[in-house]
Amino acid sequence: MSGDILSIDVSSELETLCEAQLRGTWQVPAELVRLALRVGANEVSVDGRRRGFVVAWSGPLVESGVLADLRAALDVKGSPEDRQRAIAAIEGSGMEPLLWASGLRGARIRVTITRGREQWCFEHRRRASRLMKKRGAERPSTVEIEWRCAGLDRRRAKRWLAIAARFAPARVLVDGSPGPRHFAGGLFHLRIESPVQCRLGLTRNGDDPVLWLLRDGVVSTRATVPGFPPFEAAVELGGLVAPGASSADLRRAVTPHLEKIVDRAVWMMVEVAGRLSEMAPSDADRICLLLLRAARKGLRASDIRRLDLVPVAAEGRRRLSVDEIRELAERSGGVLSASDRGEEAGGVFVDPESTLLASSEVRDLLTEQTGVRFQSPTLRTRQLPKRVVDGLRMFAGRQLRRWRGLLARREVPIDELQPEEAAALAALRTAMSPVCVHFCEGRGPAGRGSRRVVVPRSGVAVKAGAGLVASEEAWLYPLLLALDMGSEPPAELRQIWFAASRKN
Repeated sequence: MSGDILSIDVSSELETLCEAQLRGTWQVPAELVRLALRVGANEVSVDGRRRGFVVAWSGPLVESGVLADLRAALDVKGSPEDRQRAIAAIEGSGMEPLLWASGLRGARIRVTITRGREQWCFEHRRRASRLMKKRGAERPSTVEIEWRCAGLDRRRAKRWLAIAARFAPARVLVDGSPGPRHFAGGLFHLRIESPVQCRLGLTRNGDDPVLWLLRDGVVSTRATVPGFPPFEAAVELGGLVAPGASSADLRRAVTPHLEKIVDRAVWMMVEVAGRLSEMAPSDADRICLLLLRAARKGLRASDIRRLDLVPVAAEGRRRLSVDEIRELAERSGGVLSASDRGEEAGGVFVDPESTLLASSEVRDLLTEQTGVRFQSPTLRTRQLPKRVVDGLRMFAGRQLRRWRGLLARREVPIDELQPEEAAALAALRTAMSPVCVHFCEGRGPAGRGSRRVVVPRSGVAVKAGAGLVASEEAWLYPLLLALDMGSEPPAELRQIWFAASRKN
């Protein structure tokens, strides 16, 4: 080996580094948004309607020296030592998303920084880079990053961006519209500063706590905490981990704070329990269930036992605490009557004051914590002729099908919808105009009124059709047929559908 010189292939090393830091090219747009938030942008615009993505913001800038380091790191003619030094400088400055976006195989990037009369422009494509400086008229301070890459899944990139930017401290506009914010299906949320910066949320869905782990306001990964009452938490860990921290690093960083985060979440449940009478029955039942699960784990159990949680069937739907349920059962031989909501439809309870309205899971939790046993309640049937009762039921069924969703279901705000749902809703509103269309939580048929239609977002038709409609307008016609919204779809939509079918 005399005379041989060992050298490092920096280009291959850089590609390996970029691929190791990313789960796929689809993650890059979210990482560029993270960079914008890290430098202090108040609003970030992401345009994904072209072949790639354009990320832009005003105000805080990327230093021009970073572009010089980026050019040096990518310069295939530069010495390995100079390239290694440039890579280390970029990583040390926290600007590594620019390095990842540029160093991927097949990537093309253009970064334009404008400050007053000066403008710096960096371009990289096909392993060739150039950095230019211009002078011109006075202009506002802006940064614009144009990026594309071979093999990019643009749809997946947009889906991840919608998830990653949910908790961003600044507005993030995707194709001109704000994405969904905070927790999906949220009931209540609270911001805390200790033990870590964190936003806590109680949601309508889920059986385990979910932690969204953030760096610089953008989601990096998520984790679950099995065995505890469900809640969601968006935890900012940027100050506790290195800029290039992995998902495993983030999980290790949050572990010492889990006990206090869970305690604050249960404290939040206790605080909102005083508002159960103001909530929709399904939401109140959800909070009741969460609190009983927390008490089973020994979390603030003494406080929870005194809360008015479980409703009785009597008019007014007053609620009993766990201690009151135990005392009531002691006077009744240890056994109480209980029913799921709605089971009293065929008659009236003989003893509504001591009949609980509780799901089977709530009953099981009460039995664990009090020893009370439950039985089905006795009904006092209404003294009406069978034909009258049957007729009333048929009439009520028709009205329920007509009005379901219009009175008791909460309209989902547009900023809580997924991007594909928002696109489908916009198409439905255009097709049904002047009738107003809204999405609500839940499943089942659409609720119809004279001027309003409410569509459950978790129904089979919406789940299957939203993505299809977002990708091709022709799918709107079969989606309208599947939803059965009370009127025939417009004739032009039928023509578009048949034309597309013949083409395929």
